[in-house]
Amino acid sequence: MFKVKNLSVTVDGQEIIKGLTQDFAVPVGKFFVLFGPNGCGKSTLFRACMGFSKYEVSGDILLDGKKINGLKIDERVKSGLAYMYQNPPSLKGVKFEDVAKESVGDDLVWKEYSKDIDNLDARKFLKRDINVGLSGGEVKRSELLSLAMLENTKVFLFDEPDSGIDLDNLKKIGKYMGDLLKKKKAMGIIVTHSGDILKYIDAVKGAVMYRGKIACVGKPMEILNCIKEEGYSKCVNCEEVKK
Repeated sequence: MFKVKNLSVTVDGQEIIKGLTQDFAVPVGKFFVLFGPNGCGKSTLFRACMGFSKYEVSGDILLDGKKINGLKIDERVKSGLAYMYQNPPSLKGVKFEDVAKESVGDDLVWKEYSKDIDNLDARKFLKRDINVGLSGGEVKRSELLSLAMLENTKVFLFDEPDSGIDLDNLKKIGKYMGDLLKKKKAMGIIVTHSGDILKYIDAVKGAVMYRGKIACVGKPMEILNCIKEEGYSKCVNCEEVKK
């Protein structure tokens, strides 16, 4: 469903991702987990796949077998690719509810999201400026509600949804992410440092990204336990990294 082939990404003259080839496909409702130390290229990979302007890309980004490199961001979203920011911007003077209602275009359609709003405990910030004065957990829930309102999404890219939130929000967000994938009949790729969210999602495949390459692929919990015991230093001698 989603893969990159011989993908290289350069940012401000520095090559961050180097000839990366990886099939991220997992069954509908399941997650592919991407681990890796800071600066290894995980967020760069997501942003390049979304088509952000400062990312120079060579190689192929394939969604359902179709190359999407030449598409603008909104066209990639319409094609079925969605992205959850790690640190989304605050928009002072712009109410979440106003933007959301305009996006769905119909009051009746807006009412269809009532259950999503309640499941995310989001009513308290609907009439507030987007992400202004919100807690870390509220910002994450706001992002998830925005994703829920997109149509025809096939692949969700979640950039560290478990960072900067407490345990209560972690459980709520993890459960909702899984429900969202099932509802949309989509798959998810998630970047995590702590791995805490793995307790609350159905992650079936994982990989370690190191120095802009995939160092290993395996079961998410086995990879996480290895990282906790040995750190990422083991990746230095990985044959894939050496290539």
